[in-house]
Amino acid sequence: MNKKGFTLIELITTFALAAVIIILLINVVLVIKNIYSKTDLKTELYINQGNLSNVMNKAINKDNLLSYNECNDEEFCYIFNISTGESIKLTISDNIIRFGDFTYKLKSNTSIDNPSITTEYITGITDNNDSFLVIKIPIKAKQYPDEDFGINLVYPYNSNRTVL
Repeated sequence: MNKKGFTLIELITTFALAAVIIILLINVVLVIKNIYSKTDLKTELYINQGNLSNVMNKAINKDNLLSYNECNDEEFCYIFNISTGESIKLTISDNIIRFGDFTYKLKSNTSIDNPSITTEYITGITDNNDSFLVIKIPIKAKQYPDEDFGINLVYPYNSNRTVL
């Protein structure tokens, strides 16, 4: 007798193998989706960090900075006076960083952790740049607790020419 077709065991084996392959493919797709969503946030944080750093670097550098003062109208507020006669205000409140016309609103899973502006003097240097203005705005993301996506800027300046 010539039998054409598949036996029940062959059909069950084929469907079982197909189901295992489909489950594995679904797991791969889910892993890739999770990796993409994590790296998407990280990439966006790095891009925003770079944009804010560039804006601040263009406005404040060793030749432009004349003075900076703390203002009292915000939680964290400083006014930078530069050589062009402009005053640029830096404020941080409610997870929003404003520097002049630039505004950076943090994503919901990120936060700013104790920003600071300090001046460090170098003793023994009498000419040119004898001091540093250090601006630190730490930005933390819940998905990356050990990483800092914030701003860490250091500007050398001549304290004899600059009033701080």
